Amino acid sequence: MAKVKSPLIAPPSATKTFNAKRLESDNRTLSRKNEVLKQKNRELNLIIQSFLAINSSLELDRVLSKILVAIKNLFGVVGSSIWLKDHSTGEVVCRQAAGFQHNVVKGWRLAPGEGVAGWVSAYGDSVILPDTREATRHFRKVADTMQVELRSIISVPMRVKGMVIGALQVVDKQVGRFDQSHGMVLEALADASATAIENAQLFEQANREIVERKRAEKKLKKNETELKDKSIALKEVNTALNVLLKNREEDQVHMEDIIVANVKDLVLPFLEKLVRSQLDEKQATYVDIIQANISTIVSPFLRQIPMKFFDLTPTEIQVADLVRKNKTTKEIAQLLNASAKTIEAHRNRLRKKLGLTNQRIQLRDYLMTLV
Repeated sequence: MAKVKSPLIAPPSATKTFNAKRLESDNRTLSRKNEVLKQKNRELNLIIQSFLAINSSLELDRVLSKILVAIKNLFGVVGSSIWLKDHSTGEVVCRQAAGFQHNVVKGWRLAPGEGVAGWVSAYGDSVILPDTREATRHFRKVADTMQVELRSIISVPMRVKGMVIGALQVVDKQVGRFDQSHGMVLEALADASATAIENAQLFEQANREIVERKRAEKKLKKNETELKDKSIALKEVNTALNVLLKNREEDQVHMEDIIVANVKDLVLPFLEKLVRSQLDEKQATYVDIIQANISTIVSPFLRQIPMKFFDLTPTEIQVADLVRKNKTTKEIAQLLNASAKTIEAHRNRLRKKLGLTNQRIQLRDYLMTLV
Protein backbone atom coordinates (compact mmCIF):
# COMPACT_ATOMS: atom_id res chain seq x y z
CA MET A 1 0.00 0.00 0.00
CA ALA A 2 1.41 3.38 -1.12
CA LYS A 3 1.96 6.16 1.38
CA VAL A 4 -0.14 9.43 1.03
CA LYS A 5 1.92 12.64 1.10
CA SER A 6 0.68 15.25 3.57
CA PRO A 7 0.30 18.96 2.39
CA LEU A 8 3.15 21.38 3.04
CA ILE A 9 2.57 23.39 6.18
CA ALA A 10 4.64 26.54 6.81
CA PRO A 11 6.52 26.57 9.96
CA PRO A 12 5.00 28.70 12.71
CA SER A 13 7.94 31.06 12.61
CA ALA A 14 7.41 31.86 8.90
CA THR A 15 3.71 32.57 9.45
CA LYS A 16 4.49 34.97 12.24
CA THR A 17 7.00 36.82 10.07
CA PHE A 18 4.50 37.18 7.22
CA ASN A 19 1.77 38.51 9.48
CA ALA A 20 4.17 40.97 11.05
CA LYS A 21 5.21 42.37 7.65
CA ARG A 22 1.60 42.60 6.55
CA LEU A 23 0.66 44.40 9.74
CA GLU A 24 3.60 46.72 9.32
CA SER A 25 2.54 47.52 5.76
CA ASP A 26 -1.01 48.17 6.84
CA ASN A 27 0.23 50.41 9.63
CA ARG A 28 2.35 52.41 7.22
CA THR A 29 -0.64 52.76 4.88
CA LEU A 30 -2.85 53.87 7.72
CA SER A 31 -0.15 56.25 8.92
CA ARG A 32 0.13 57.83 5.48
CA LYS A 33 -3.64 58.17 5.22
CA ASN A 34 -3.70 59.65 8.68
CA GLU A 35 -1.03 62.17 7.72
CA VAL A 36 -3.01 63.04 4.59
CA LEU A 37 -6.12 63.51 6.69
CA LYS A 38 -4.21 65.64 9.17
CA GLN A 39 -2.81 67.73 6.31
CA LYS A 40 -6.27 68.10 4.83
CA ASN A 41 -7.59 69.07 8.24
CA ARG A 42 -4.80 71.65 8.65
CA GLU A 43 -5.51 73.02 5.18
CA LEU A 44 -9.22 73.20 5.96
CA ASN A 45 -8.54 75.05 9.21
CA LEU A 46 -6.19 77.42 7.40
CA ILE A 47 -8.80 78.01 4.70
CA ILE A 48 -11.46 78.79 7.31
CA GLN A 49 -9.08 81.11 9.13
CA SER A 50 -8.12 82.68 5.82
CA PHE A 51 -11.75 83.30 4.90
CA LEU A 52 -12.38 84.93 8.26
CA ALA A 53 -9.26 87.07 7.97
CA ILE A 54 -9.97 88.10 4.38
CA ASN A 55 -13.50 89.23 5.20
CA SER A 56 -12.54 91.00 8.42
CA SER A 57 -11.65 94.30 6.71
CA LEU A 58 -13.09 96.66 4.10
CA GLU A 59 -9.83 98.45 3.32
CA LEU A 60 -8.60 97.20 -0.05
CA ASP A 61 -4.85 97.19 0.69
CA ARG A 62 -5.40 95.42 3.98
CA VAL A 63 -7.66 92.84 2.30
CA LEU A 64 -5.03 92.14 -0.36
CA SER A 65 -2.33 91.76 2.28
CA LYS A 66 -4.47 89.31 4.27
CA ILE A 67 -5.03 87.23 1.13
CA LEU A 68 -1.30 86.89 0.54
CA VAL A 69 -0.67 86.03 4.20
CA ALA A 70 -3.28 83.29 3.90
CA ILE A 71 -1.53 81.91 0.80
CA LYS A 72 1.82 81.89 2.56
CA ASN A 73 0.35 79.98 5.51
CA LEU A 74 -1.31 77.47 3.19
CA PHE A 75 1.49 76.77 0.73
CA GLY A 76 4.76 78.08 2.19
CA VAL A 77 6.02 79.21 -1.23
CA VAL A 78 8.58 81.68 -2.56
CA GLY A 79 6.06 84.29 -3.66
CA SER A 80 2.45 85.14 -4.42
CA SER A 81 0.65 88.02 -6.11
CA ILE A 82 -2.78 89.45 -6.86
CA TRP A 83 -3.50 90.77 -10.34
CA LEU A 84 -6.57 92.93 -11.06
CA LYS A 85 -7.98 94.19 -14.33
CA ASP A 86 -7.67 97.89 -15.12
CA HIS A 87 -10.88 98.54 -17.05
CA SER A 88 -9.67 101.92 -18.26
CA THR A 89 -6.71 100.41 -20.16
CA GLY A 90 -7.64 96.72 -20.43
CA GLU A 91 -4.34 95.76 -18.78
CA VAL A 92 -3.83 93.48 -15.80
CA VAL A 93 -2.05 95.16 -12.89
CA CYS A 94 -0.27 93.55 -9.94
CA ARG A 95 -2.00 95.32 -7.04
CA GLN A 96 -0.21 93.43 -4.27
CA ALA A 97 2.68 90.97 -3.97
CA ALA A 98 4.45 89.04 -1.20
CA GLY A 99 7.67 87.09 -0.92
CA PHE A 100 11.00 87.44 -2.68
CA GLN A 101 11.43 90.75 -4.60
CA HIS A 102 7.75 91.60 -4.09
CA ASN A 103 8.40 95.32 -4.67
CA VAL A 104 9.62 94.53 -8.19
CA VAL A 105 6.40 92.70 -9.08
CA LYS A 106 3.98 95.14 -7.46
CA GLY A 107 2.63 97.64 -9.97
CA TRP A 108 3.71 95.56 -12.99
CA ARG A 109 1.31 95.76 -15.95
CA LEU A 110 0.54 93.01 -18.45
CA ALA A 111 -1.36 93.31 -21.69
CA PRO A 112 -4.50 91.16 -22.06
CA GLY A 113 -3.35 87.54 -22.55
CA GLU A 114 0.27 88.37 -21.75
CA GLY A 115 2.02 86.07 -19.28
CA VAL A 116 0.25 83.54 -17.07
CA ALA A 117 -1.69 86.11 -15.03
CA GLY A 118 -2.72 87.98 -18.19
CA TRP A 119 -3.87 84.77 -19.86
CA VAL A 120 -5.86 83.59 -16.82
CA SER A 121 -7.50 87.02 -16.43
CA ALA A 122 -8.39 87.10 -20.13
CA TYR A 123 -9.73 83.55 -20.56
CA GLY A 124 -10.89 82.70 -17.03
CA ASP A 125 -9.19 79.27 -16.80
CA SER A 126 -6.76 78.06 -14.15
CA VAL A 127 -3.18 77.27 -15.19
CA ILE A 128 -0.61 75.00 -13.53
CA LEU A 129 2.94 75.10 -14.91
CA PRO A 130 5.04 72.27 -13.40
CA ASP A 131 8.16 73.60 -15.13
CA THR A 132 8.40 77.10 -16.56
CA ARG A 133 11.31 76.10 -18.80
CA GLU A 134 8.91 74.00 -20.83
CA ALA A 135 6.04 76.56 -20.85
CA THR A 136 5.43 79.22 -23.50
CA ARG A 137 2.94 81.23 -21.43
CA HIS A 138 5.52 82.19 -18.83
CA PHE A 139 6.41 85.89 -18.99
CA ARG A 140 10.13 85.73 -18.29
CA LYS A 141 10.67 89.49 -18.14
CA VAL A 142 9.31 89.63 -14.60
CA ALA A 143 11.54 86.77 -13.44
CA ASP A 144 14.55 88.29 -15.21
CA THR A 145 13.94 91.59 -13.41
CA MET A 146 13.67 89.72 -10.10
CA GLN A 147 16.92 87.89 -10.93
CA VAL A 148 15.48 84.55 -9.84
CA GLU A 149 14.25 81.56 -11.85
CA LEU A 150 10.69 80.62 -10.95
CA ARG A 151 10.18 76.97 -11.94
CA SER A 152 6.57 76.33 -10.84
CA ILE A 153 3.53 78.57 -11.25
CA ILE A 154 -0.14 78.14 -10.42
CA SER A 155 -2.63 80.86 -11.31
CA VAL A 156 -6.42 80.85 -10.86
CA PRO A 157 -9.06 83.39 -11.91
CA MET A 158 -10.96 85.55 -9.44
CA ARG A 159 -14.63 86.02 -10.30
CA VAL A 160 -17.38 88.29 -9.06
CA LYS A 161 -20.90 87.45 -10.23
CA GLY A 162 -19.44 85.35 -13.04
CA MET A 163 -17.13 88.12 -14.28
CA VAL A 164 -13.35 87.65 -14.08
CA ILE A 165 -11.78 90.57 -12.20
CA GLY A 166 -8.20 89.25 -12.11
CA ALA A 167 -5.96 86.37 -11.08
CA LEU A 168 -4.47 84.91 -7.90
CA GLN A 169 -0.97 83.60 -8.61
CA VAL A 170 1.55 81.54 -6.59
CA VAL A 171 5.17 80.83 -7.64
CA ASP A 172 8.00 78.66 -6.37
CA LYS A 173 11.57 77.71 -7.33
CA GLN A 174 10.85 73.97 -7.02
CA VAL A 175 9.86 72.03 -10.15
CA GLY A 176 6.47 70.30 -9.97
CA ARG A 177 5.57 72.12 -6.79
CA PHE A 178 1.83 72.35 -7.52
CA ASP A 179 -0.87 69.84 -8.50
CA GLN A 180 -4.65 69.74 -8.83
CA SER A 181 -5.15 69.63 -5.06
CA HIS A 182 -3.37 72.97 -4.76
CA GLY A 183 -5.52 74.27 -7.59
CA MET A 184 -8.75 73.33 -5.78
CA VAL A 185 -7.63 75.02 -2.56
CA LEU A 186 -6.42 78.14 -4.42
CA GLU A 187 -9.66 78.38 -6.43
CA ALA A 188 -11.71 78.27 -3.22
CA LEU A 189 -9.48 80.97 -1.77
CA ALA A 190 -9.77 83.01 -4.99
CA ASP A 191 -13.58 82.96 -4.80
CA ALA A 192 -13.54 84.29 -1.25
CA SER A 193 -10.84 86.79 -2.15
CA ALA A 194 -12.80 88.11 -5.14
CA THR A 195 -15.87 88.76 -2.99
CA ALA A 196 -13.76 90.48 -0.32
CA ILE A 197 -12.00 92.57 -2.99
CA GLU A 198 -15.33 93.64 -4.51
CA ASN A 199 -16.65 94.64 -1.08
CA ALA A 200 -13.45 96.58 -0.37
CA GLN A 201 -13.62 98.31 -3.77
CA LEU A 202 -17.25 99.28 -3.19
CA PHE A 203 -16.33 100.55 0.26
CA GLU A 204 -13.39 102.49 -1.19
CA GLN A 205 -15.60 103.96 -3.90
CA ALA A 206 -18.23 104.93 -1.33
CA ASN A 207 -15.57 106.64 0.78
CA ARG A 208 -14.31 108.54 -2.27
CA GLU A 209 -17.83 109.65 -3.08
CA ILE A 210 -18.41 110.73 0.52
CA VAL A 211 -15.15 112.70 0.55
CA GLU A 212 -16.00 114.24 -2.82
CA ARG A 213 -19.51 115.09 -1.65
CA LYS A 214 -18.17 116.68 1.54
CA ARG A 215 -15.65 118.64 -0.50
CA ALA A 216 -18.43 119.80 -2.83
CA GLU A 217 -20.67 120.74 0.11
CA LYS A 218 -17.82 122.66 1.72
CA LYS A 219 -17.12 124.47 -1.53
CA LEU A 220 -20.83 125.19 -1.97
CA LYS A 221 -21.08 126.61 1.56
CA LYS A 222 -17.98 128.71 0.91
CA ASN A 223 -19.48 129.99 -2.34
CA GLU A 224 -22.78 130.72 -0.60
CA THR A 225 -20.96 132.65 2.13
CA GLU A 226 -18.93 134.58 -0.45
CA LEU A 227 -22.08 135.26 -2.48
CA LYS A 228 -23.89 136.45 0.65
CA ASP A 229 -20.98 138.72 1.56
CA LYS A 230 -20.83 140.06 -1.99
CA SER A 231 -24.59 140.60 -1.96
CA ILE A 232 -24.35 142.55 1.29
CA ALA A 233 -21.43 144.56 -0.07
CA LEU A 234 -23.34 145.20 -3.30
CA LYS A 235 -26.38 146.40 -1.38
CA GLU A 236 -24.17 148.75 0.62
CA VAL A 237 -22.58 150.03 -2.58
CA ASN A 238 -26.01 150.47 -4.19
CA THR A 239 -27.22 152.34 -1.13
CA ALA A 240 -24.16 154.56 -1.22
CA LEU A 241 -24.59 155.14 -4.95
CA ASN A 242 -28.26 155.99 -4.52
CA VAL A 243 -27.35 158.49 -1.81
CA LEU A 244 -24.66 159.98 -4.04
CA LEU A 245 -27.02 160.14 -7.02
CA LYS A 246 -29.73 161.72 -4.93
CA ASN A 247 -27.29 164.25 -3.54
CA ARG A 248 -25.97 164.93 -7.02
CA GLU A 249 -29.50 165.40 -8.37
CA GLU A 250 -30.32 167.71 -5.48
CA ASP A 251 -27.09 169.63 -6.03
CA GLN A 252 -27.82 169.82 -9.74
CA VAL A 253 -31.35 171.10 -9.16
CA HIS A 254 -30.05 173.55 -6.61
CA MET A 255 -27.38 174.77 -9.00
CA GLU A 256 -29.91 175.08 -11.82
CA ASP A 257 -32.22 177.05 -9.58
CA ILE A 258 -29.37 179.37 -8.67
CA ILE A 259 -28.38 179.85 -12.30
CA VAL A 260 -31.97 180.45 -13.42
CA ALA A 261 -32.56 182.83 -10.54
CA ASN A 262 -29.38 184.73 -11.30
CA VAL A 263 -30.26 184.97 -14.98
CA LYS A 264 -33.78 186.13 -14.21
CA ASP A 265 -32.62 188.64 -11.62
CA LEU A 266 -29.36 189.82 -13.11
CA VAL A 267 -29.69 189.31 -16.87
CA LEU A 268 -33.29 189.27 -18.06
CA PRO A 269 -34.35 192.60 -16.57
CA PHE A 270 -31.57 194.40 -18.41
CA LEU A 271 -32.25 192.41 -21.55
CA GLU A 272 -35.94 193.45 -21.42
CA LYS A 273 -34.92 197.07 -21.03
CA LEU A 274 -32.58 196.67 -23.98
CA VAL A 275 -35.45 195.28 -26.06
CA ARG A 276 -37.65 198.31 -25.22
CA SER A 277 -34.93 200.74 -26.23
CA GLN A 278 -34.48 202.12 -29.70
CA LEU A 279 -32.53 199.42 -31.55
CA ASP A 280 -31.71 199.23 -35.17
CA GLU A 281 -32.44 196.07 -37.13
CA LYS A 282 -29.01 194.54 -36.62
CA GLN A 283 -29.02 195.20 -32.88
CA ALA A 284 -32.52 193.76 -32.56
CA THR A 285 -31.33 190.60 -34.32
CA TYR A 286 -28.46 190.27 -31.88
CA VAL A 287 -30.82 190.69 -28.95
CA ASP A 288 -33.14 187.98 -30.35
CA ILE A 289 -30.20 185.63 -30.64
CA ILE A 290 -29.10 186.37 -27.06
CA GLN A 291 -32.63 185.78 -25.77
CA ALA A 292 -32.93 182.48 -27.63
CA ASN A 293 -29.54 181.21 -26.40
CA ILE A 294 -30.22 182.19 -22.81
CA SER A 295 -33.61 180.50 -22.91
CA THR A 296 -32.08 177.35 -24.40
CA ILE A 297 -29.34 177.19 -21.79
CA VAL A 298 -31.11 178.03 -18.57
CA SER A 299 -34.78 177.26 -19.04
CA PRO A 300 -35.81 174.35 -16.70
CA PHE A 301 -38.82 173.88 -18.91
CA LEU A 302 -36.59 173.02 -21.85
CA ARG A 303 -34.87 170.17 -19.92
CA GLN A 304 -38.13 168.74 -18.64
CA ILE A 305 -40.13 168.77 -21.85
CA PRO A 306 -40.81 165.23 -23.23
CA MET A 307 -38.65 163.91 -26.09
CA LYS A 308 -41.55 163.82 -28.55
CA PHE A 309 -41.80 167.60 -28.32
CA PHE A 310 -38.17 168.32 -29.14
CA ASP A 311 -39.17 169.48 -32.63
CA LEU A 312 -40.05 172.94 -31.20
CA THR A 313 -38.07 175.83 -32.57
CA PRO A 314 -36.08 178.09 -30.19
CA THR A 315 -38.63 180.88 -30.65
CA GLU A 316 -41.51 178.48 -29.92
CA ILE A 317 -39.71 177.35 -26.79
CA GLN A 318 -39.34 180.96 -25.70
CA VAL A 319 -43.02 181.62 -26.33
CA ALA A 320 -44.03 178.45 -24.46
CA ASP A 321 -41.84 179.40 -21.50
CA LEU A 322 -43.36 182.89 -21.35
CA VAL A 323 -46.90 181.49 -21.68
CA ARG A 324 -46.18 179.16 -18.79
CA LYS A 325 -45.07 182.23 -16.82
CA ASN A 326 -48.56 183.68 -17.42
CA LYS A 327 -47.37 186.36 -19.85
CA THR A 328 -49.99 187.77 -22.23
CA THR A 329 -49.59 187.87 -26.01
CA LYS A 330 -48.88 191.59 -25.84
CA GLU A 331 -46.25 191.15 -23.13
CA ILE A 332 -44.60 188.31 -25.01
CA ALA A 333 -44.55 190.44 -28.18
CA GLN A 334 -42.85 193.24 -26.31
CA LEU A 335 -40.30 190.88 -24.70
CA LEU A 336 -39.45 189.17 -27.97
CA ASN A 337 -39.66 192.39 -29.98
CA ALA A 338 -42.28 190.84 -32.26
CA SER A 339 -45.79 191.69 -33.31
CA ALA A 340 -48.82 190.32 -31.48
CA LYS A 341 -49.88 188.64 -34.72
CA THR A 342 -46.55 186.79 -34.89
CA ILE A 343 -46.91 185.64 -31.26
CA GLU A 344 -50.45 184.38 -31.97
CA ALA A 345 -49.07 182.39 -34.91
CA HIS A 346 -46.46 180.84 -32.59
CA ARG A 347 -49.14 180.00 -30.04
CA ASN A 348 -51.27 178.27 -32.71
CA ARG A 349 -48.27 176.26 -33.94
CA LEU A 350 -47.55 175.25 -30.33
CA ARG A 351 -51.11 173.96 -29.85
CA LYS A 352 -50.85 172.02 -33.10
CA LYS A 353 -47.46 170.44 -32.24
CA LEU A 354 -48.63 169.62 -28.72
CA GLY A 355 -51.81 167.99 -30.05
CA LEU A 356 -54.20 170.60 -28.58
CA THR A 357 -56.02 171.56 -31.78
CA ASN A 358 -59.79 171.55 -31.21
CA GLN A 359 -59.13 170.70 -27.53
CA ARG A 360 -60.86 172.64 -24.74
CA ILE A 361 -57.75 173.23 -22.69
CA GLN A 362 -55.74 176.33 -22.13
CA LEU A 363 -52.22 176.28 -23.55
CA ARG A 364 -50.73 177.49 -20.24
CA ASP A 365 -52.57 174.79 -18.24
CA TYR A 366 -51.20 172.07 -20.49
CA LEU A 367 -47.70 173.51 -20.41
CA MET A 368 -47.76 173.51 -16.61
CA THR A 369 -48.42 169.74 -16.63
CA LEU A 370 -45.17 169.20 -18.51
CA VAL A 371 -43.00 170.75 -15.82
